[in-house]
Amino acid sequence: MRMPSLVYITLVILAGCAAKKPEPPAPGAETVRVGTGHPGLAFLELGPVSGVDGQGCGDSGKRGSREGAVSSLMKNTFAMGGTHVQVFALHEPRQMGDCFVNVYRIGGTAYREAKQAPGNDVVQSMRELQRLREEGAITQQEFERLKARVIQ
Repeated sequence: MRMPSLVYITLVILAGCAAKKPEPPAPGAETVRVGTGHPGLAFLELGPVSGVDGQGCGDSGKRGSREGAVSSLMKNTFAMGGTHVQVFALHEPRQMGDCFVNVYRIGGTAYREAKQAPGNDVVQSMRELQRLREEGAITQQEFERLKARVIQ
């Protein structure tokens, strides 16, 4: 019986490990700015947001990437109505006990530009918050906190 060559085995292993390109952010989400600094006083804080890519443990999972986690972060921020994310935590895939955790996670705070235009409609803002709550983009607690800001 002929044994496969080391070069062939190496190529098969490398081909199996090759990561596919992450999906681009959802339409509109590509406008979200991601950075480590606070966006400024002209922005309202929407709350915590995270982006995750990868799943599982070791070879039985899917290795996450930074690009995939950033894409997820942008999508989740956009779903909240955000335009900017201040990143405060990065968790790369890592060894934990007997398992290599494949997940890449980025945590931050979502912000949106404050609308200072005359005639800013409180009713429209409340409808937008209600829609975000119904879609699950924000929790009831986040809804109450944001509602208090809109009413002020």
